[in-house]
Amino acid sequence: MVRSKSRNLNNEHLYFMIGNTVAVIVILVIATVLLPECGSIGRRNMVFLNMGNGALIMMFMHFMDKYRELDCSLYEKAVITVLSVLYSFAVLCIINPIFFRESKKLIADAAVAAADIVSVISADAVMGYIFDRKPRPSLLVIDIDGKNFYRTKKIKYGVGRDYDARYENLRLKDTDAFDEFIELSFPVYDAVCVFDSMPEELYRAAVNAANQYNKDLFIVPEIIDVGKLNAKVIHFDDILTLYIRNKSLNFFVAFVKRAMDIVIASVGIAAACIPMALIAAAVKLSSPGPVFYKQKRLTGNKKEFDIYKFRTMVPDAEKLTGPKIAVKDDPRITPVGKILRSYRLDELPQFINVLKGDMSIVGPRPERPFFVERFSKEVEGYDQRFKMKAGITGLSHVYGKYATHIWDRTYYDLYYITHYSLLLDLKIILLTTKTVFLKSTAEGEDEYKQDTSSHSDTEANIH
Repeated sequence: MVRSKSRNLNNEHLYFMIGNTVAVIVILVIATVLLPECGSIGRRNMVFLNMGNGALIMMFMHFMDKYRELDCSLYEKAVITVLSVLYSFAVLCIINPIFFRESKKLIADAAVAAADIVSVISADAVMGYIFDRKPRPSLLVIDIDGKNFYRTKKIKYGVGRDYDARYENLRLKDTDAFDEFIELSFPVYDAVCVFDSMPEELYRAAVNAANQYNKDLFIVPEIIDVGKLNAKVIHFDDILTLYIRNKSLNFFVAFVKRAMDIVIASVGIAAACIPMALIAAAVKLSSPGPVFYKQKRLTGNKKEFDIYKFRTMVPDAEKLTGPKIAVKDDPRITPVGKILRSYRLDELPQFINVLKGDMSIVGPRPERPFFVERFSKEVEGYDQRFKMKAGITGLSHVYGKYATHIWDRTYYDLYYITHYSLLLDLKIILLTTKTVFLKSTAEGEDEYKQDTSSHSDTEANIH
């Protein structure tokens, strides 16, 4: 049977982690043998530093989601590998002048870093080739009356690397017909994806059947249930309850977060001053109009402020159309603006907003008052985004795209708020450096995603 021969995605990410660990260890062992000492740094310190370097590389790769359950492309793996090795090398560059002041060690570290990159990417390529030869497991995505059409479409085509997915739009009035569908369909699939917005009886039947047939189960929750994903089990006498505590920031965490914002924004401006000067010149020379673009946005508690960006559109882009979300291949975007958007470089001036206190480095993306008023009426829980200050980057920024639907961006924002920690902020910052090199994350809003209402038209019948 095809199902018995399909890839086991539950274990593949572990195999990649083990393979990468072996590749790093091999390079570090070779480095320890060939480079036992570097000037004043003896063998014991070299062994210790090499072990620490290897652990740092693995930590960065894990932190940047290289070993997530759903596979990522070889290109994305390579980007994460290169960035992780560079970050580890940067840590060594800080340690060396403080404790050793040995130039030979930096040269050795640079050579080891290059070898680590080649070794890990080669291991990824070999394992990827082996796993890709196996058939993909099958995934059944179930929708009822086309209520989640745009999501089912994205799931079907968005998991193509991992699953052979099929979308079934059912128009059922009773549970008997659904039970018959389950009996015929579930046994031939490896995994099932359902929406908990389905009618309760059908949802329960699907979840119970997936467990009964021992299938992997994916559930797309409603926005109101996002907080449950971080719930703690508390017992009231012998009654099990899910405890979701208030996630407002205490004074200490808020102080540290603000201190991080100031430090990172200051370093960012200092490091990007030359690139920003070059970008400003390119914007000025490529099209008429101002270099910078200022626009009203809303931050925490719906406080209004002026956000700063490099201009990426023609002047007065909304003069005739009014406020409008950017779409894929938007004719209003200038050639230079298209490049800036692809690498998120148009947002560099927002470091100034961070220093002013209007924004944080990490938080829900700031939205325009016009769209906030609209989305507050159409998207459940949207106003909860304003419990925290807006950010340059955020969870919806690194896992979503410019094209991500407002409903799903809100999911990510509420998940960030209910799961907030300083460690999560650090992870998002690292993931942001990865997204700069992933062009697909910067695509504009597709036309069919602009309407926030439910999709239940005849297009939903397409499998």
